[in-house]
Parts: sequence; structure tokens; C-alpha cells
Amino acid sequence: MCYHKQDKALAAALVKRYDVPLPFDYTPVHYENGFDFKSSPVITAEKPTEFQAINWGLIPWWSKSKNDAEQIRMRTLNAISEEIYEKSSFRDSINNGKRCLIPCTGFFEWRWFNGGKTKYPYYIHLKEGKIFSIAGLYSNWVDKVSGEEIVTYSVLTTKANELMEKIHNSKKRMPVILPMEHEKDWLNPNLTKEDVLELCQPLPNDKLEAYTISKMITDRKVEDKNVPELFRPFEYPELALLDS
Repeated sequence: MCYHKQDKALAAALVKRYDVPLPFDYTPVHYENGFDFKSSPVITAEKPTEFQAINWGLIPWWSKSKNDAEQIRMRTLNAISEEIYEKSSFRDSINNGKRCLIPCTGFFEWRWFNGGKTKYPYYIHLKEGKIFSIAGLYSNWVDKVSGEEIVTYSVLTTKANELMEKIHNSKKRMPVILPMEHEKDWLNPNLTKEDVLELCQPLPNDKLEAYTISKMITDRKVEDKNVPELFRPFEYPELALLDS
């Protein structure tokens, strides 16, 4: 599943790409781990004319306490698009049109061998190297103790295309990457269930590029992984033998 992504675009590039203002300070990230639950610039269906800073890890509105919210968001970084109308964590968001665009410049996945004992990290991005949008859902939750409203989001996933089946060979999933011409459609409040699911299709192989990167991404001795070295190409000679 998609728990690791990147948005190394400068603020000016985001504003130009989506033609909406960015009314808060934003620092580009070379690597983001979903389990850090950080905020990202996101465009929602409710406020499609500006970016909002929203945290990764969707907290449903019905979460009773902060402790409940912290536990739930561990399981809602991703949402399986085929199940969003049935799962209680996402059902209210999708039924109330709470869809969003999550700007991204790349994401990271692992390819597994030997029953999960050996894995190789990959960096995946558009061949054109441009900013793209991952389809998401969001939720507004109010802490009943402090009265604070927290807005959070989840990344939608779909079945993997052929390229991602090879890389993400354990679960064979990939994020829902929306073609640019369908981004406004995703924010349309009048979409039917059929419309939504039709948009949650795997991006064609020829739109993506992927390559292996170093294992510093999982090296616990490396504290700061928000560096460009993280996603530079790295060769594994033994991987060629496994592919042969």
C-alpha cells in the first residue's frame, strides 16, 4: 500500500500547477512517511479554490476521543477504493462528497523476495517528471475535550497496473493517480458512486517510471531521510539475477 510519498515541488510550482493560492508556509519534502501523520497541501471539494494544510491519516468524525483518533489513523493512511462505500471509516466521507486532490511528485514501494525476507525499495514517478494528483478522501473531526477541529485525509488505492504488480508484488496495489483532465471531475460534488469508482482506475504503465533506490530509506541509523540522496537510482546486481 502507499505509506511513503514525496512532494518536492516548490510552493510556486504548486500554485502554478493547480492555479490556486497556498495561504500558509510550506516546505517541500523529498520523503514523507505516512506514519508521521504530517500535514500536506491538499485541495478539497469543499474549498477547491485554495490549498489547505491537512494531516495524513483519516480520523472519522465519529471517533470518540483523542486516543481513539490516534489508534484509528494508524489504519486509515490508505483506503481501498473498491471498499470505500462499505467501510465505516470512509463511508461518511465518500457519501458526503469529501474527496480531495493530494499533490505528489513520487512515491515509494518495496519489491519482496524469499517470502518477505528480502526486499528492494523503488521510487516511482511520472515519466514526464511532473506534479500529479493522488485521489483522496478527507474528514473533519472535532476533539470533544479541546474543541479543536482536525482535518485529515486518506490516500485511495486501486489494483496495480503491470509495472506496479511487479514492484508491489506482495499486495499488488497502487495509489489512484488521477489524469490531469479528471482532477476537477474528482472534486465535483454531483458524482455518483459509479462515477467515483470509474475514476479509481490504475494509471497506464506508459505514464510511469520506476527504479531501485538505496536501502537508506529503511536504515534506522539514518535519522534524516528528507534528503535528495534518498530517491537517487541505486543498482542491486543480485536483483538482475532474481529477474533472470
